[in-house]
Amino acid sequence: MSEVKSRGVNVRNVFVTVGTILAVFVPIWFAAAALGTKFGLWPWTIGLLKMVGGIGLPLIGIMALVTFVTSLLVVFVKPRAGFGALAAMWIVTLGGVGMGLSVVNASKDVPPIHDISTDTGNPLTFSPKIMAERGGKSNKVLDPKTASVPFNRERLSDWSGRTLADIQSDAYPAIKSRVFDAQTPAALYPKVRASAQKLGLRLVTDDAAALRIEGVAESFWFGFKDDVVIAITPTATGSKVDVRSISRVGISDLGANAKRIEALLAGIEA
Repeated sequence: MSEVKSRGVNVRNVFVTVGTILAVFVPIWFAAAALGTKFGLWPWTIGLLKMVGGIGLPLIGIMALVTFVTSLLVVFVKPRAGFGALAAMWIVTLGGVGMGLSVVNASKDVPPIHDISTDTGNPLTFSPKIMAERGGKSNKVLDPKTASVPFNRERLSDWSGRTLADIQSDAYPAIKSRVFDAQTPAALYPKVRASAQKLGLRLVTDDAAALRIEGVAESFWFGFKDDVVIAITPTATGSKVDVRSISRVGISDLGANAKRIEALLAGIEA
């Protein structure tokens, strides 16, 4: 009986050790994938698609399995031990699963597009300086009226073949040019600039005479960059503000560009 008990303790200790190693390694792996991409150690296709998607997700699955088995061993094998390590394992497992589910849910709730404009009929263009920063490997800046989602898959059938302008109209109907009556462009420009800076944009163009601002937004972890252009146009009664925000890489922005434009306009109105 004592021999069986000893085997159970040994097995539990092995699982606790393996689980503890995974609880330390998994967060380091994901952080390395993200920060390595951010600082240019490898392209995003390796950091996100391979390190996170190809290896990271299976690691979370293995972590979940080891955590479950360890839970049984910690609870039922006497003398009971390993609760501290088990708690750390559950924190990492639930955190990983939660993050994965949030990304999956976000991808289901938004269309697979990354170019959002307040005026898709007459979208703003970017300066040569921004286009030079984007380089030849970034997503092309296309006309939303004619560009379409390049897919023909069943899970994306709702979007396949439709123009970006049409898709945006359905997905983000509130994103339109914003008119500010009784506010001259000169008076409105500082508010627009302040709102852009509040969002953390790195300003590339800050031209009060041309009533135009361009900036770059960068995500903390992977360093994904989105380019933003804002233009103020005089109207008969005041001013009109238009914005365009477009990702440099990737297909779906998970709604980030639309949220940025909404936040920018809300900041101007505040």
